Amino acid sequence: MSIARPHNRQAGSAIIFVLWMSVLLAVILAGAMAMTQTELRLGAGRRTMLAERETLLSALDLVAFDTALVGRSYIASLPRTVTVSGTPVRVSLAPAQTRLDINMANDEAWMALFTGLGEPEITAQRLTDQILDWRDNDELARARGAERDDYPPGSRKRPENRPFVSVAELVQVLDMTPQRLACLAPYLTVFGGTPEGEIELTAEDVASSMDGVRVAFQADIVRPDGGASSLAALALFGANRNRPFDWVAFPVEMYNPGGCSTTAPAGGQPA
Repeated sequence: MSIARPHNRQAGSAIIFVLWMSVLLAVILAGAMAMTQTELRLGAGRRTMLAERETLLSALDLVAFDTALVGRSYIASLPRTVTVSGTPVRVSLAPAQTRLDINMANDEAWMALFTGLGEPEITAQRLTDQILDWRDNDELARARGAERDDYPPGSRKRPENRPFVSVAELVQVLDMTPQRLACLAPYLTVFGGTPEGEIELTAEDVASSMDGVRVAFQADIVRPDGGASSLAALALFGANRNRPFDWVAFPVEMYNPGGCSTTAPAGGQPA
């Protein structure tokens, strides 16, 4: 009997060891399976996102080609729903189409925006000149503008004499404060389309011509689960029938720093 007991203890220890190893292997296997399932779901999600992006791009191409073919009058017919590989896609003008493009806006447009938001005329003129000095390609200051020598020494702000790459970059203008920019931001873009008044020309020789017109389109898919995918893009149209337009930009989300103390009017332009 005394000889059998150590043997039984050893056998019991071996069984416990095997059980622990089995549990450990089961845990490892379960974790591996969970990781595999997660990767499969992520992969499926990525494939879905890529497929939806291709669908959105195709819808944008279809509407842009039709716009180039029909002419300016086609823009007034938007939004339209097109079907791509069985998926309905709604294509409309993107919000950027009606916003002020900070790289194309002239003195009158800036003055109208600033005074419409309640700035005194002299302040509006000063900000307008400073913005135009910031983006022009010379060092000649406008009447109320500012070039490099007019900025305080050591200031992080300075004119770059180039187009703005984002609405947020406007804060680099000498007298532009974050609060002012917060009030301006809902009306601004760097992906602006040709203004509505210039698109709706009625003279016979330009009624259908799209040469030089910029249009910001937006395509939207509404999925059965209630989710949505959208893609906006800016098209520049030309007179070349073989290549009637180019996608020149894909707008990003609008800059919105918050903190505006002015009650901005509703709509695309201030009252």
